[in-house]
Amino acid sequence: MPYLPPQPAPPLHQVSYEDVRQIPSPQPLRQKATDLRLASVSPSDSSKIPPHVYEELQVFMRSLPAIELNPNNLIAQRGILKPGGLPLPKPTDKLPPPPLPPKGDLISVTADKQEYNINTQVFVATGNVIVRYKQSELRADRVQVNVNTQDTTADGNVFFTRGDQKLRGTRLDYNYGTVKGVLLKASGSVNLGTLSRGDAGRLPSDRASGSAVVNVLGSSQGVQGEVRRVGFIAERIILENDTWVAENLSITNDPFTPPELQLVTSRATLKPISPTQDRLEAESPTLLFDGVFSLPLPVNSVVLDRFQRPAPALFGFDRQDRGGLFYQQSFNVVAQPDVSLTLAPQLLIQKAFSSQRGLLAFDAIGLVANLQTNLGEGQSFSANANLSGLDFSDLQNQLRANARYQAQVLGDHTLIAQYAYRDRLFNGSLGFQDVNNSLSVNLFSPDRVIGDTGVVLNYQVGAQLISATRGDLQPNTVDTLGRVQSAAVLSKSIPLLRGTALPEERDTGLKYSARPIVPGLDAYVSVSGVYSLYSNGANQGSLSGTVGLSAVLGNFSKEFFDYTGLNFSYTQALVSGQSPFLFDRVADTQVVTLGFLQQIYGPIRFGIQQSWNVGTGQLFDSVYTLQYDRRTYAVIVRYNPNQGIGEFVIRISDFNWTDTPSSGVTPVQGGIERGN
Repeated sequence: MPYLPPQPAPPLHQVSYEDVRQIPSPQPLRQKATDLRLASVSPSDSSKIPPHVYEELQVFMRSLPAIELNPNNLIAQRGILKPGGLPLPKPTDKLPPPPLPPKGDLISVTADKQEYNINTQVFVATGNVIVRYKQSELRADRVQVNVNTQDTTADGNVFFTRGDQKLRGTRLDYNYGTVKGVLLKASGSVNLGTLSRGDAGRLPSDRASGSAVVNVLGSSQGVQGEVRRVGFIAERIILENDTWVAENLSITNDPFTPPELQLVTSRATLKPISPTQDRLEAESPTLLFDGVFSLPLPVNSVVLDRFQRPAPALFGFDRQDRGGLFYQQSFNVVAQPDVSLTLAPQLLIQKAFSSQRGLLAFDAIGLVANLQTNLGEGQSFSANANLSGLDFSDLQNQLRANARYQAQVLGDHTLIAQYAYRDRLFNGSLGFQDVNNSLSVNLFSPDRVIGDTGVVLNYQVGAQLISATRGDLQPNTVDTLGRVQSAAVLSKSIPLLRGTALPEERDTGLKYSARPIVPGLDAYVSVSGVYSLYSNGANQGSLSGTVGLSAVLGNFSKEFFDYTGLNFSYTQALVSGQSPFLFDRVADTQVVTLGFLQQIYGPIRFGIQQSWNVGTGQLFDSVYTLQYDRRTYAVIVRYNPNQGIGEFVIRISDFNWTDTPSSGVTPVQGGIERGN
């Protein structure tokens, strides 16, 4: 065999990190970028050669010609080398480096400068450092990693990304093995995902784009389907797996600094509930408005997630069920990733003053309980119980309840099965009607756009077993009948004029609204048909058409009269047959609706919306509203004198607090119930 001269070790600046690890050196080794592997298990003890002897053999064998290394059977041209033939270490000898750990997950490091000390197994990178490991990315001015223990310290302009979480800070102490760490002076954003809202019983036209139903007063329902994100600043964040706990946390939904609104809490916990949604639970929270006015919330904690919940506190007015003014406070009893249970006790203030026992009377205390669950694969279950008093001897007149199961079927359709006890409905000029019991199954279609016409088609079909007051019997009595019902709607919105929105800046387009206001004039038209067949042989069919105009004037950015919202609609219905019940009977065949919303000064707006039965001249529905609107929040006072319902509520953009009336009233139009 020819003689092979000894091969010198490659220059340090040309070797990879895996090669560098094999060369003991008391001096640090530097290079621009490297890939290495962090230890994932302890070194093995199964080798027949002591680790320190094996390390010395590696160095020695590099000087020999043509050697094949095998830790258990070293063979060379000069014969078999026995471990016992090597000199034993002396007490004065320098300790050998620790044994190499087995290979684990790959870690990629890029930086302006990198140093590695093989004796301490500490890796230091400085200048524009990027560390990628285990589906995470760490950026900082300086990063120090202990390869053996996986302890990591990052300093200066720290930016840590893990999944959907993006965190900034000044210093991060983190261990990749235990997935635990601490981030100082932290900031970032939280993905609250989309809200789970139901459309049970909604008229198809309410769910169509360009719907014929225009609510000039606005509604929080408009954010459905949008991803909600809020920013935060914290003094300290403790990371543990996918969860983090923040200390002295400030949360805001304002993209500008200083923010209009902050939710301040001494401690908060964030947990992921899906790949695209997080749940944030804040303890003893306080709302801070414009850095000046603070409002402590009267609850131990608030939960921000995919479920809709009542606002933590609410003043309302319900003349029929609660005797007038009442105060409601909500508590999150269960707040799990897929289960939410909220209890909201109510103090019926006006009823208490009219009672001889005052606040101690059982009928002066109300309660609302709301359960929501996510069953996965497009399925959900919810239940609601509403008590207008705790006098259980009169429970049949105080309790209203419903339960609903919802699932996605036939690809893009929605199936809803629902039971309701004493459902409270408002049927136009016929006023309030109670449905004692109802069991229903309904199938709702998605919106279908017909070709390139812009016409939207949607429909629903269902069957119900209903116990309610019959209007075809004298005297009116409660009876139970079956009902099969179908409805279809064609609707189209026609833009007539369109203005220009102001830039999305703090003092222009986003001064008083969460989105820039676009001035314009639109026309809309819809045709709907509803047919109901009852088990006693009766039937009711209606074909109605609606035409209307909707206009927005101004951009809502100046101090005076820079916003005017107007809407007008006329509905004409043709009816055949008549429902035996009162709650779904079509009594308003000619309806005119007028509404306006006007800026008075700065963020203050006042609005009225009213509906008349043209045939009788009866004003059967009206809503008055006074709003204080800001980019991130609104304070709203509403009152409906026809229904005897009102409320005072704080609405916060991107939070999951509902701002709809808590009375549980479902309007009926065209013979079909419209869920909120």
